[in-house]
Amino acid sequence: LGHAYHKSHQGKKEKKLYRKAEHDFPDNPLLIYRQAVLALDENDTVAANKLIDKYLLLRRNGLEPEAKILSGLADIFCEADLPDKAEKYYREAHSLESKDPLITNALAYFLTDNDRNISEGLELADNILELYPDAYEFLDTKGWGLYKQGKYKEALEFLEKSWDVKSTYDHEIYLHLEAAKKAVAGQKNN
Repeated sequence: LGHAYHKSHQGKKEKKLYRKAEHDFPDNPLLIYRQAVLALDENDTVAANKLIDKYLLLRRNGLEPEAKILSGLADIFCEADLPDKAEKYYREAHSLESKDPLITNALAYFLTDNDRNISEGLELADNILELYPDAYEFLDTKGWGLYKQGKYKEALEFLEKSWDVKSTYDHEIYLHLEAAKKAVAGQKNN
């Protein structure tokens, strides 16, 4: 719900929800993650830094791998629309665990979705698709990168396959698929 409030720019409701949740889940890393994103969006760097420190401490105390922690930190900065910091942490996470397909995909998707380095993102996606050819999230990353390059027909093939093999509804993949379908239809009409 907090994420939905955030996406729909209802910061007051989001903040109120988080204050209530703090009583039941005071040390929940996901709650602190969401609060950090909100604080960054509100340009409250003091609160954001405290929340980020707490988030890192909780995850490290939970003995999570450092690469996963850094990838989560990158996600915070990505959601707060701070792409330079996000890229820094995605790359650090990838340098620690370059063989982890989820970490590799996070970097690949970030690079393509944010138009940072689509070619590099596609190369990373290709590497993980060699090992996991039917993983819907990796197929989506590849398809979205191709779409960003204007290769709509090829993108549509990957995005349709991603849609077909996923086990649950994913709205972002749906939006990617619809964008590719529209682009291909537009090419046929020209």
